[in-house]
Amino acid sequence: MNQGGSTWIFWLLGAIFIGFGIYSRIRLRRLAESEHTVSGTIVRYEELPDTGMERGSTGMKYYPVVRFDTSTGRIEAVSRTGTSMRGEEVGTSVDLHYDPEDPARFELLGGKESMRHQMMPIALGAAFLVIGTVLLF
Repeated sequence: MNQGGSTWIFWLLGAIFIGFGIYSRIRLRRLAESEHTVSGTIVRYEELPDTGMERGSTGMKYYPVVRFDTSTGRIEAVSRTGTSMRGEEVGTSVDLHYDPEDPARFELLGGKESMRHQMMPIALGAAFLVIGTVLLF
C-alpha cells in the first residue's frame, strides 16, 4: 500500500473513534435529562474474577451495587460494568439512568470511569489523526 493510502486509513480510524466518543457523550447527556434518571448510592462492590487482559488488572473486577428509588419502589442492583479498581467510595451518591421496564438494568452516568470511557475513543481518534498527518511528511 502506498503512503497516501495508509494516511487515509489512519484518518478514517481517527474520525470513527472521535465520532463514537462524541456519540457516547451526547447519548449520556440525553439519558441524564430523561425522567428515568435518579440519584442512587453505592452500597458495596461485587468482586468477580477478571477474565480479560486489561492493563493493570488485579485479577478481579469490581462491580458497584447501587441502591436507588423509582416510582415503583426501592431497587438495589449490580452494575453491568465493572473495573479493575474500585471507582467511587461506598456511600457515594451517583446519577444513573434505569430501564423503566426492568429497573435492575441501569447505567451510571457520572464518575471517573464514565468520563474515562467517554474520553478514551476521542483521545485514540486524535492519535490516529496525528499519525495520519505525520505520514504525509
